[in-house]
Amino acid sequence: MSIIGTIISVMLMTLILNIVFKKFNILIDQTSVSNHKSFISGHKTIPLSGGLVFFLVLIFFLPENYKYLNILFFFIFLIGLLSDLNILHSPTLRIIFQITIIILYLLLFDNFVSSIRIDFFDDLLNVFFIKLLFTLFCILVLINGTNFTDGVNTLVIGYFILVFSNILYLSNLHNFDLDISLVSICLISLLAIYIFNFFGKMFLGDGGSYLISFVAGITLIKFFNDNYLISPYYIMALLWYPAYENLFSIVRKKIQKKTPSTPDSRHLHQLIFLYLYKSFKIEKNLSNLLSGIIICLYNLFYFFIIFDSYFYTATLVYSVFFNVFNKFIVPMNRLEIQTNDLFYHLHKQFLVKLGIIKTSHVRGPTMLPDPISQSEIDEMIELMSNK
Repeated sequence: MSIIGTIISVMLMTLILNIVFKKFNILIDQTSVSNHKSFISGHKTIPLSGGLVFFLVLIFFLPENYKYLNILFFFIFLIGLLSDLNILHSPTLRIIFQITIIILYLLLFDNFVSSIRIDFFDDLLNVFFIKLLFTLFCILVLINGTNFTDGVNTLVIGYFILVFSNILYLSNLHNFDLDISLVSICLISLLAIYIFNFFGKMFLGDGGSYLISFVAGITLIKFFNDNYLISPYYIMALLWYPAYENLFSIVRKKIQKKTPSTPDSRHLHQLIFLYLYKSFKIEKNLSNLLSGIIICLYNLFYFFIIFDSYFYTATLVYSVFFNVFNKFIVPMNRLEIQTNDLFYHLHKQFLVKLGIIKTSHVRGPTMLPDPISQSEIDEMIELMSNK
């Protein structure tokens, strides 16, 4: 089936489910139940059908060899679905069930975070139990951080459209190994769902946010494991926003002496919404939509900045650091800034090493290399001069 045909099929599936859910009052957003969501949405009759649509697309469109993975997709979706149905109220139970599914996945598919390119920590990750706990922690942070951010239209769906598009384009550009079938199906289904969510006709629900983030997390871990040139910090940079929301939310609530599961109105999308709604007097539903679009546009720009640094760990560490601490809007990209000058320094310093010239500063450089770049230049020169 063509891409357009698949998108149309997903949209028809969404439309049919929405009609059925409204007619029989199934999975309708109950704003009186969740202050966390009602604070933003202001809707009372919107179906939480996005997660079910995404799950059904995976079941119907993925090849036969994904059947065991689809079983795990079902259970991670089910945890969120039970929450949406107000059956599974306890955040602690939801976390326990999430942990169980994630551990099952890791044991069955052997897809761990096995390196972060820091020797000391990589040695620790050679210990199976530590590797298991660390990967479990990463996926848990992503899943629950995504759920925290799912408070305005287009935000979560738009964010993961950007993430999947990024790795798909990067893979095609550099011929990297990637699960093309899974990523393509995810991307196509999210594009179709996005249209309904954009017009406020459908929400993802907890089931949708849990499932989408779980699929994204395991896909990006495998993408990193299958391509050594990919820095782990590139994966971290792609997923910084939901992780930041989760971790910062926990810290914020601890300072306020609240439990981490206590809903509040201090997430980034909520603050942007309040600013638009109260300061600019923008209508509530439009403020809702604009909040998600603004955050996605920022991340689109950020992903564009880091795109060519997928292999360069130091650049990506800087970018994540500045993002998390919000010191600069645009993260630093050492390779983009220093590209020509790095070749200049490498060439001239190599000539000095060989004794051909006395000093590498035969012309004034536009930009001196930073300490990390200089140390890498020194290592390269040492390697070349020993050959």
